[in-house]
Amino acid sequence: MSRAGLAAERTALAWRRTAVASMITGALFLNHAVTSGWRPALIAPIGAAIAMAALAGLSYLRNRSLHEGRHSHGGWVVAAATAAVVSVAVIAVGIEFTDPVP
Repeated sequence: MSRAGLAAERTALAWRRTAVASMITGALFLNHAVTSGWRPALIAPIGAAIAMAALAGLSYLRNRSLHEGRHSHGGWVVAAATAAVVSVAVIAVGIEFTDPVP
């Protein structure tokens, strides 16, 4: 396999790890939404879980495109992933500061 092929394989695996990590993070946000019992802030963790599910889908699609040999520039994918991660981080900070301590 050529160097370019190995680089594409490593990048595809990184996108797969991103998909798995975002699914786990989304599950943790859903768990918080279900177990917190504080209904006014229910929308924030659900929104974060939806953003993580979208990131998982996007990461999976990028992984598949790299495996199929479509090595086009993925700048928009990186920008969308960055936007999703930053928005979820902001939501997590908001939850931390507004969620009452049980």
